[in-house]
Amino acid sequence: MKIALFSGAGSVPCAASTYVSVLRSGLEKTGNEVMVVTADPEIEECFPQNGTIYCPARPTPSLYGCSVRTSLLGPMEEDLARFRPDVIHVVTLDEMGLAGVKFAQNYDRPLVTTIHNLHDALEGYGLNKAYDSLAKMKVRSTVRKILSESDAILAPSSKTADELKAIDIRCKLKRSPFCVDLDTFVPSDTAHTELLDEWKIPKTTTNYIFAGRLLDDCGVAALLEDWHAAVAPTDPLHLIIAGTGPDAALYAEHAKTLQLSEQVTFVGQLSKQKLTDLYSCCRAFVSASRSGAIKAAPLEAMAAGLPVLLHEDSANAELVRDGVNGFLFHDAQRLGEILRQLETLDQEGIHLLHTLVRKSAQNLSDVNLAEGMLDTYAVAAKRRKAHRSAQ
Repeated sequence: MKIALFSGAGSVPCAASTYVSVLRSGLEKTGNEVMVVTADPEIEECFPQNGTIYCPARPTPSLYGCSVRTSLLGPMEEDLARFRPDVIHVVTLDEMGLAGVKFAQNYDRPLVTTIHNLHDALEGYGLNKAYDSLAKMKVRSTVRKILSESDAILAPSSKTADELKAIDIRCKLKRSPFCVDLDTFVPSDTAHTELLDEWKIPKTTTNYIFAGRLLDDCGVAALLEDWHAAVAPTDPLHLIIAGTGPDAALYAEHAKTLQLSEQVTFVGQLSKQKLTDLYSCCRAFVSASRSGAIKAAPLEAMAAGLPVLLHEDSANAELVRDGVNGFLFHDAQRLGEILRQLETLDQEGIHLLHTLVRKSAQNLSDVNLAEGMLDTYAVAAKRRKAHRSAQ
């Protein structure tokens, strides 16, 4: 089968781009061909390269930081027509998603949509109240258009249905897994403590890590405040924050305001391999996000054997088995209790926990995602055929 994946996330490190990468890997391993169509704000015209068609985009304050320039998509359509996809799979609910809808309509192809994040439809772009209202109206119209034309709609998060109802959109959803790169994110036999020297992090502390894109739904502001309330300056605990994003400078300043400069280190965006190596120096992954969207980073941490400490209201919380692959907290006091509980583990306890955590993530493979998606593609194709016959 030939599949075209439409993603407006481009190279932005986020759940959507992780999903595309992992799904592509699984589909190709199972003998299928994949063409990714994505946005790039650094180019002026469409061009194909190594199984990806890059399309020019303009910078925007939206979730993914850019919006494809629809007037320049003609060459993309020609390149994709030569590829002759059997199914169109939209991964972001934006102008790039609309381009996928248009292609599916023009070439009568089944259309599958995966909903990852409804942030822009729920919150807008946050520049000012008037712009916010207009942005939300536009995004909601786009979401409604894409979903109304889809033959199958998927969502990794159980919270998506309620979020759609909040913006007066109702549709039939199928839950789908969110899988990660199990080949890269693996437990390490030894701690790569040389990385701590790079950022001057003491080797005498027990380290906890957050990784992800630094923007308003990541929960870093709340995490810093909870850490400030739960951890005393004399506690031998350290928080590492990996990632970048539009609010990175704001969070760094917030940490200074809370006088956490000695306890919190921002290390910026890391490669997947370097992040995996850094996980080996940490006791657990921690996040205070309450987002209704499934985040990739906690699952990648679990794949690397790292237990996750998550807020009980987050979408990822439903994937946590308390005491097996992580722990849930509801306030700073409970977070502090878990941090200190994990600090006291001996090496045998740490190894056992890492083994349990990794085992819990074994089914989150690219091939499992692809096999489930192929079933969905077949259902979508039948629905498209039935719709065609009814006309």
